[in-house]
Amino acid sequence: MLLLLAVSVRIAGKDSYTHLVVQRVYAYHSTIDTLSPAYRCNAYLNYQIKTEKKNITLLGVPRMYTFYNENADEYVGESLLQFTSDEKGKKETKVIARSSTIPHHRILIPNLYEYLLPDLYGTTLLNDQFLSPFNRRNRHFYKYKAIPLDEHHVRLEIFRKAPNTQAVRGHAIVVAATGRVVSCTLSCEYDMLSLETTYFMDDGEGSCSLHPKRSELKAKFTFLGNRMRARFTTTYSLPPLDSIPAFSSDQEERAFVESHRPDTLSTLQQELYKRYDADNAPAEIPADTIPPAPRKKSATDIIWKFISNNVIHHITGRFGSEDKGYFRLSPPLNPFYLGYSGRRGVYYRAKLRWGYEFNANRELNSIVKLGYSFKQRQLLINIPTVYYFDKRKNGYVKFHFINGERVTNTTVLEKLKEERRDSINFDAMDLDYFKHSYSLLMCHYDFNPYIGMETGITYNRWSSVEDKHFEAMDKPTIYNATSWVGTLTIRPLGWKGPILTVNYERTFRALSKKSMNFEKWEIDCSYLKPLPSLRTLSLRAGFGVYTSNMSKNYFLEFKNFSDNYIPGGWNDEWSGEFELLHSNWYNSSKYYVRMNATYESPLLLISRIPFVGTVIEKERLYLSALNLSHLSNYFELGYGFTNRVFSMGVFASFAKGAYDAIGVKFGFELFENW
Repeated sequence: MLLLLAVSVRIAGKDSYTHLVVQRVYAYHSTIDTLSPAYRCNAYLNYQIKTEKKNITLLGVPRMYTFYNENADEYVGESLLQFTSDEKGKKETKVIARSSTIPHHRILIPNLYEYLLPDLYGTTLLNDQFLSPFNRRNRHFYKYKAIPLDEHHVRLEIFRKAPNTQAVRGHAIVVAATGRVVSCTLSCEYDMLSLETTYFMDDGEGSCSLHPKRSELKAKFTFLGNRMRARFTTTYSLPPLDSIPAFSSDQEERAFVESHRPDTLSTLQQELYKRYDADNAPAEIPADTIPPAPRKKSATDIIWKFISNNVIHHITGRFGSEDKGYFRLSPPLNPFYLGYSGRRGVYYRAKLRWGYEFNANRELNSIVKLGYSFKQRQLLINIPTVYYFDKRKNGYVKFHFINGERVTNTTVLEKLKEERRDSINFDAMDLDYFKHSYSLLMCHYDFNPYIGMETGITYNRWSSVEDKHFEAMDKPTIYNATSWVGTLTIRPLGWKGPILTVNYERTFRALSKKSMNFEKWEIDCSYLKPLPSLRTLSLRAGFGVYTSNMSKNYFLEFKNFSDNYIPGGWNDEWSGEFELLHSNWYNSSKYYVRMNATYESPLLLISRIPFVGTVIEKERLYLSALNLSHLSNYFELGYGFTNRVFSMGVFASFAKGAYDAIGVKFGFELFENW
């Protein structure tokens, strides 16, 4: 009994000491008198990349064609960077100048720059990634063990309570008396990368101690037998740059980087530069010698380069004066842009984003969305174009065009059956299928953080798929409606609170078919509530109703209750939708009442399983409810998860108190942010 008591007292003493150290670490940030989280510094980055294994599948990875096609297996590079963080804590990295031995001056995995400037004491270490073990709100994700090193410092071991890609592991050297982190080494896995980062924090006073003075990042990339390793070393708080010249050649840019290099390169890095210079130096040819003809590239090389640069990778570029214009095209033939849902079958999506920034307050941008459903044989074009004339007040003019939607509507068919009471088999004619196009021109302006307003004109056009049957019965094949729309936006708590919108729409009788004149109201309330530790609660509720000519209107279209024809990725349209609801219901009711709730967390259900949890990034629970004129008490329950390769959701629907259907939604997420 005495022995057990002694052991228990010793263990309790260790636990209390660890608890004391951890509490001081949690509280350290609050002891620093910081007026603003805004931060700016110049930094020097030195990196070395080694290709250990490669095969033809490397061509499917963005930006990796160069590494597959080159004989060299090791590269060196340098960059001068500028890190900034605004008052809201949003971080941005700007490349001032760079030099490398990578062919064509390419940047490898640009999202690695995000790992170079951490927020150790914030909820997340990086921009919405990795739960910081030094923040009190994440205490449920970690276990700790404090080991005294000397009278002033403690080694704090960090363990994950459950395996998850958003949790890190490692250790930190901490000042015992204050809880200040002197240095830390953290390991994690995310987006096909295994990372080990060591941060050496600034030993200055005040807010300086919250930022690193040097960091070392080791990254390993593995994909289908390919393996690459990289090492990044960053030195922060360089002296301000007097001026940044316009570089006319790679040699000038390289000389500029070398002039601001804070330390010498390693022997291996110097050798890599010398080898690169020798391979790319022009050959000295005697004056009386006829120069040899340049080696012609084989057709295979040309084809693979074209496919890699223009087919399976993102196509990006800038244009205009001072490169104020930009564009980014998703890979035209990349299999990872395929998706699947039980209702739409296999679909493919593509996106072109472009814009031109006239100044800090004026910008023109557009997103061209294309989607094709193989099951429905349906191509959809969705193009919103926005001109911001006053960004500070969110003032903009928007033109939105949608074409290719194939909607179903039984109202026209029902009226035909009433008029033609004969033996015609209407059900075999596909008279309830129509092609829908939509155009919107509107202006929006936010008077303050609480009130906004928009007004505009819309044009809807429905054309029958089976024209010959309508023409045979002397019925129109095209139906259209032109209407005025107005929306009032109310934000009771400002930008970070719930959003209430009141939408009114009324047709111009002179510009619309008699059967298409209507008046309708919609009220919608949505709230995206960020919770601690990368959790999110999304709530949405609303209703809509036609208040005039309801019995004569053929097509019932609502703004806030419509079918999603181009399902996006996990961060796009995976929340606030009805996944199993048949498309017929969206335009068959004179009113609707809806509610959607989604809860997202990095640690929920299957992420707690030891092996599975190591690849799960986030999980979601879905609950949706709907009431229509002919469909009451409709519910959907769902569960979904995402990892570095794909996202998947399973949904079940219930109508009128009984089980209705079950379905699956699937989409690729691999290299989505590369």
